[in-house]
Order: sequence, then structure tokens, then C-alpha cells
Amino acid sequence: MKTTRWGIMLAAAVVPIALAGPATAAAAPAPAGQAEQQAFTPIEDRYWNDAALRGLLGDPVDSQKTDGDTTYQQFQYGWLFHTGATGVTEIHGDIAARYNAVGGYDVLGAAEFDERSTPGGEGRYNHFAGSDATGRASIYWTPATGAHGVWGPVRTFWESKGWELGYLGFPTKTTSVTADGAGAYNHFDGRDDAGASVYWSKSTGAHSVQGEIRNAWAAQGWETGALGYPTTDELAVADRSGRYNEFAGQDEEPGAAYWSWESGAHWLTGPILERWDQLDRQAGYLGYPTENPHAVDGGTQVDFQHGYVVLDEATGGVSDSPW
Repeated sequence: MKTTRWGIMLAAAVVPIALAGPATAAAAPAPAGQAEQQAFTPIEDRYWNDAALRGLLGDPVDSQKTDGDTTYQQFQYGWLFHTGATGVTEIHGDIAARYNAVGGYDVLGAAEFDERSTPGGEGRYNHFAGSDATGRASIYWTPATGAHGVWGPVRTFWESKGWELGYLGFPTKTTSVTADGAGAYNHFDGRDDAGASVYWSKSTGAHSVQGEIRNAWAAQGWETGALGYPTTDELAVADRSGRYNEFAGQDEEPGAAYWSWESGAHWLTGPILERWDQLDRQAGYLGYPTENPHAVDGGTQVDFQHGYVVLDEATGGVSDSPW
């Protein structure tokens, strides 16, 4: 249950003048008109005894509120939080602005520590206790990416890959619901600023897609296109000559996207992918795909380095041939 404290309360107590009498008859009363000051809360104590912090946060814009073991208060440019485990913690600036934008305390809960510099020194961050909707959450900021929040299975995945020091880099978007409503995702700047994304759904789990494969996936409609959600992270092919991702596909027709320096990144799905798989994929005589599926007379075709595969739309038959 949330309760409210309206800041520092000063109650003026007017004390009547004592009647004349023996000095030992009663203790001397407090001087008339002396104010009785209520003790500082931990949040008030830190705020009023830290001038630099007051400069960061500005003036209070709301009263202190209590939610179980947590007390919190909003200021012009940030927030203060207190729990028995963390003491008083703060957020301010762009991180606080993002915190407000996603719903504040009700969504992200209390900060677990003061804003910190990232290990590499490129940015700033806070971790948060979160809520039932998000679980533990984080907000990361850099001058190039701005401040963005990450939570849920996407955050768990990002953490497992080394946070911003891993191949995903810093978030460039706050965790969002996917266009089809079945999952969640974040975009990241990726290694060498090539771009990366993490997509999660209940049926596929969380997986990353990056670089040129990500661009090809985006061009066909992200998770709403023929490829659907990723079912693997980006992987190296056996001979290390290229990279690929597997996808769930649509209508029980899985898909894949492959990249190499010579062929670029292209995707395929359904019966054409099945036939290419039977031919040992890029290690077979066809090599890597060089075009996405495209219409030809009577069907759909995918071109490869050394030949092509055609799906006959009328019969459902698939054939392959060298150039």
C-alpha cells in the first residue's frame, strides 16, 4: 500500500507561560513559540545535505510515497529512492527522462544504485528493481544512442552476451512489443555500428540478428514477413566462409538467411529451402544464395552462385539445375 509524506513538516507549538511557584514544582517549559521539527527521512537527509545533488535534481514536484519497503520522490530533473537494502539512490538527466517516459516507478520500480559510468566509459546506466510486467530493468545512455530501457527476456539475453561490451553494443531503442503482438524486441548499435536486434517470442525464445543478415530480414518485414522470428543467433557456417540465421517462418515453413562476402545476404524458405538443405546447403554444388525468392513463369525461384532452385506453384514440385 502506498502512503504519502508531505515533505519536512514544521509544527509550531505555542507553549503557555508557567504559573509562578517554587522552582522545584515543575520542569521549565520550552520557550513560547519554539517550533518542533520532525526528523528527516533518509531521502530528505540526503537531498538537503548534498548541494550538488540538489543541483542535479532541482526542486521536488511531488510528495514522498511509500510502497512496501520502498520510499520514492520525484524532482524536476530526477528521482530519489530508498530501501533498506540499497539506501538512498538517485537518477537524473536523460536516464530520468526515459524512466518517466516508460511509466516511472509503476513500471520500472526503484533504482538499485546511483547512475554509473559504463565500464568502457562511453556511457551511463542504472539498473532498476522493475515490476511484475518487466522484471529487473536497465536504462543505458550514450551521446550517440540516447537513453533507452531494456527489460524482460531481451535484457536477460543481452546480459548473457556481455551487456554493451558484447557484440550487441548499446541499445538504440527501448524494449517494445513486436508488430504482431506475440513478442518483444530491442535494437542495438552492434559491433562496428553494423546494427543488431534481439527478438523474443514465447515459442522461439530470445535470439539476435545483426549486420547484413539483419538488413535482409528487415527488408522482408522483420517477424511479420515470410521468415518470422529467429530461432538461432547469427552463426558461422562450418567452413567459416559465411554467416547465417535460422527462422521459424510462417505457416510451418521454416526459413533461413545466409551471408558471405561474395554473395551478400539473402533469404529463402519453404520447399526451396528444403531442397537446398538436401543438397548440403552452401557446401553443395549450388553454393550460397545470390538473390531472394522471386517470381518466374509458373513459380518461385531462388538463384545461387552456381545454379538455381524453382518451386512450381501448380504442382508444388521443386527442381534444381546448374547455370
